[in-house]
Amino acid sequence: MLNNLRPVAIIDFYTISVMNNIFTAFFHHVKRAFNFVAAQRAIVIALFFISLAPAQAQFTVNLKGGGEMYYEDTGGDGDVVLFLHGHTLDRRMWDGQVAALKDQYRVVVPDLRGYGKTSDPKEGFQFTHADDVIALMDSLDINQAHVVGLSLGAYVAGDLVALFPDRLLSCVMVSGETCSFTGPGKPRSAKDIADRKKNISRVRANVNAYKQRRVSSLLTFCHPSNRNKIRAELTREIMDWGAWQALHIPGRVYYGEQAWAHLKAHKSDVPSLIIYGASERGSKGHSLPYLTNGKLIQFKECGHMVNLEQPEKFNNTLIKWLNDHSDTTSSAP
Repeated sequence: MLNNLRPVAIIDFYTISVMNNIFTAFFHHVKRAFNFVAAQRAIVIALFFISLAPAQAQFTVNLKGGGEMYYEDTGGDGDVVLFLHGHTLDRRMWDGQVAALKDQYRVVVPDLRGYGKTSDPKEGFQFTHADDVIALMDSLDINQAHVVGLSLGAYVAGDLVALFPDRLLSCVMVSGETCSFTGPGKPRSAKDIADRKKNISRVRANVNAYKQRRVSSLLTFCHPSNRNKIRAELTREIMDWGAWQALHIPGRVYYGEQAWAHLKAHKSDVPSLIIYGASERGSKGHSLPYLTNGKLIQFKECGHMVNLEQPEKFNNTLIKWLNDHSDTTSSAP
């Protein structure tokens, strides 16, 4: 499946410095001695400097139904940790976690379909985010991974822990979990479609204003003490969002009720950590009775955007969890 991968060039000052060292070393040896031995020595030195170059790379993989999924991959030999972002956000919400984990784990961070740099869906084409994630893992020859999702990403992780437990080393669901949303087997009603068309007209009249309202709304779900410090990041990502979901009638992107029914009937023994901010509204941990290796943690003075509101505590909690559930033999690419 390697023909599905399209690297996106990244040039930064460190890479330029490394390449400069490579060519300097190469031409130094060529200049000193124009012979085969010197050329071999130059190649060895060049390979050494290449090995020091940044490991993180950016790629795309083809999606079923058309389009491409964009993802970033730190590489490495450790367990794979796959992060799934929230609605109206993108992979960048996990930058602090990528930096904390990249030296010990292989971190893969995609933009889900319709977000970030990934292609928008085609209206009328039915897909689920869970299937897209499994397709990404298959394309990268990842047998198992630790999956970490927040909000929308947690619902997707909830689908995975219920329906694809053999693909998970562990599951971390933040501000969400397996839920009984209407699944892909049920079409939208005529009333639902009509209501959505009215909403689309209102959004289209001023998309930027809609996005700004989304920023304000999401901040209300965060603890008051944390809102100012995360406002800029939420604004950056939401204003970059293409708003496809608000301007179209989407399909059923979660397995939802199908996953929930399956989880209740069969339970899952995947090690699963559910994290909520204590000020988060709604029920917390309703799927725990069906997760035989499940655990619930609540962060005080924290709301919906847990990893951004309390990044240090979140990172420490996540690293301990991953270290306690690591299996380097199962996730090699």
